Amino acid sequence: MRYVLEDIEAGKLPQEVERRGITARQRLRVTLETLENDLPLACMAEEGHAFDFLKDEPNLYSEADIKRPNV
Repeated sequence: MRYVLEDIEAGKLPQEVERRGITARQRLRVTLETLENDLPLACMAEEGHAFDFLKDEPNLYSEADIKRPNV
């Protein structure tokens, strides 16, 4: 059986699955696509200013540090 659940809050997913009559022991294949563009960890790092120190260290990393595959 195939179900498509659209625009469901992550915390409400178990209730939505149960509402459709899918038992807790039923095996599922799940593909998730978030509707927001930002990843939670990236947002947390940005809001927490975790990488702000890099602005004060312009010579710490440069484009020359990027490793490129052997071509």
